[in-house]
Parts: sequence; structure tokens; C-alpha cells
Amino acid sequence: MINVTNITKTFKNGSVETHVLKGISLRIKSGEFVAIMGKSGAGKSTLMYQISLLDHPTTGSIEIDGINATDLDTNARTEFRLNQLGYIFQDYALLPELTAIENVMVPLLMQGKTDDEAKRIATDSLKKIDLLHRADNLPSQMSGGEQQRVSIARAVAHNPKILFADEPTANLDNVSSQAVIDIFRSLHAQGQTIVMVTHEKEYTIHCDRIIRISDGQVVTE
Repeated sequence: MINVTNITKTFKNGSVETHVLKGISLRIKSGEFVAIMGKSGAGKSTLMYQISLLDHPTTGSIEIDGINATDLDTNARTEFRLNQLGYIFQDYALLPELTAIENVMVPLLMQGKTDDEAKRIATDSLKKIDLLHRADNLPSQMSGGEQQRVSIARAVAHNPKILFADEPTANLDNVSSQAVIDIFRSLHAQGQTIVMVTHEKEYTIHCDRIIRISDGQVVTE
């Protein structure tokens, strides 16, 4: 599903260059649940941003489901992300002025679905994570765990080929964190490909594989 070949990422600030990723190559199979781990500053979130097409590597190539994503222009990358990938962030990234169901509907409407169709799919997605009773609540009226579950419903509503999660439990208590991981386990059991960045080892026990990053390089798999 994902084939990464010798990618690097360098950030420039004037004449100063910071080399964050230093030639990373890896493969992730369809249906795998993979965790990316490493200490703060190791480059794990930067790696996630490259392979999820939210950023562009300085050098190297990224192939997703047979498509060379590094060759896509800006519009094509945006369309690919919208239709093929799903994202979950540690800060939930919900629109504060929209209700739970409206937040889930946003990407569906962007894909060209009608209001009725988007609402039907969003309703089904919230129902699957047992949060339909919060459909008309704003993010400010929900707990952190509930907000993160809404973001999961939004991310998976369109059946993405890959689900990317960047520290999805970082801002949650233990009970809410376990609820999020349980949803991931259920999605994984249904064949969903999941790539999760985390620093919490206890939430990786159900992963197929752990990729450890240190100083911008893969040190163990």
C-alpha cells in the first residue's frame, strides 16, 4: 500500500539547514496496523506528514497504492488526499462552529456528494462509533474523547485506503485513549490500513509492526 524510498526532509531558515529525515525507506502492506515511534524530535511526525502527503519530501519518492505520489501536482495531491486518505490529529481539528454531524459531512460535501447523501453517510459513521447521540452537539459541548471519536468518524466516513493518526491519544485520559484504540482495533479487523504515530507503547500492543525512528532514520522495525 505504501512504498517509501530514500526520502529526506530538510528545513531551511536563512542560511541554516536542519536535516530532519535522513534517507528513510519503508514499506507498509495493505491492511497493516503500523505504529511509528521515537523520542521527541526524532522525526516521526515529519515522516508521517511526508507519507500522508500533507508535506513534500526534499528528495526521495513515495508510492501509494501503485501511484507515485511525489510526482502529483498540488491539485492532484489535494484530490488524492480528499478521496483516498483519512486523517486524525491530536488536537482533533474539528471546526468549532459546526456540529458533530456537520464536521463529518464536510469532506463528503467537498467530494461532491449531495447534502442528503453526506448526511446519511455521516449519520452511519457516527453510529458505528456509538456517538450518534452527540450528532447535534458543537465540539465545545463534547469531551476530548468524544471530539476525537468525531474526528475518527470524519476520517473513515469515505472508506479511505489509509488512515493516518498523529498522536491520537496524546490529549486524552486513559479511558478515552483506550476507547480510541479500540476503534482502531475494530477498523483494523475489518481490513483498514492504519499508520499511527505515538509515543505511548501501551497502545501499540495490537499493532502488526512498530517502526522506530531516531535522529531522522529508521533504527528498528
